[in-house]
Amino acid sequence: MARPYFRQIPDFGYVNRNKNEKEISNYLTVKNLFKRGKLRPDIFGNLNFFTKYKIIGDDRPDNVANEIYEDSTLDWIILLSNNILSVQNEWPLPQQTFNTILMDKYKTTESLYNGIHHYETIEVKNSKGVVVLEKGLKIPNTWRTNGNFIQVNKTTINQIFAGVVGSPSSTVTVTMNNGIKGLKVGDEVQIANVSDNSFNGRYAIKTVASNDGFGVSFTYQLPSTPSIVSPTLNGTEEVLFTVDNNLAVGNAYYYEYYDSGLGSYQTIPSSHILKSITNYEYESDIEDAKRNIFTLKPQYLNIIFNDLDEIMEYKKGSTQYVSETLKYGENIRLYE
Repeated sequence: MARPYFRQIPDFGYVNRNKNEKEISNYLTVKNLFKRGKLRPDIFGNLNFFTKYKIIGDDRPDNVANEIYEDSTLDWIILLSNNILSVQNEWPLPQQTFNTILMDKYKTTESLYNGIHHYETIEVKNSKGVVVLEKGLKIPNTWRTNGNFIQVNKTTINQIFAGVVGSPSSTVTVTMNNGIKGLKVGDEVQIANVSDNSFNGRYAIKTVASNDGFGVSFTYQLPSTPSIVSPTLNGTEEVLFTVDNNLAVGNAYYYEYYDSGLGSYQTIPSSHILKSITNYEYESDIEDAKRNIFTLKPQYLNIIFNDLDEIMEYKKGSTQYVSETLKYGENIRLYE
């Protein structure tokens, strides 16, 4: 038997306030929309009463109700089960409507499909397998100023050596064809991608021989003497120098953390630990989340029907009671 929701709402009569209405006892009868059905807490809060359901395509609540209960008039059961008050805002939109709304919001196809809404992190573990950066963290598109992210001037090493042939030294000399603005003794730099790993790491600058904007030569101190004087260069060796502004040429961004297992700082290029989320992907994720709902198991429908009958029924003795399905408002005429 069909049970449309609004047919179960009791009536409410209020005095006809039309100025031309002469009889003071003339009432207009409407549905009392202040009476709202709901699932009682012991059911709503218990997953054993429900089944997970995925809304497909442009299905409406009545389509889902027809599939689950073979009765499209029980769409209100679907809505109550998920505490949905506004179908327009809380139910997945038809695809064409969704696309139209997004174009109105983002104005251009370029902004909608290529504009970056935010970034999400990719999991990072240290040498002990401990997670130091969780995956899925949302970072705004101004992430470059947040948390452990550092801005660095990325420069390529032209030559690196420790001592002279036949006489290695723990003092390493680095030369580059491009200078590092503002580099001075005591600054820390990160040496990366050198083929002999003993040269890599974070070090304080010991001396600066030249830094004229066209080239630079500086030294740093290793904790011990390396086994070779000059490692093989592959063209990817870098000096990462932290900068305080956006003026330096070749700036890049890195995630930095201290790895206690290695006893050193680790610096990871942001491209390895962040993925961009476009405006369309962001909006689609929100819309798709609406598709995951719960449906009340059919065997519990009679409980809900009985509860609704109890909720909707007017009780004898209540103000302006007429019957279980009708009550009047106060009989006050507003016109002289």
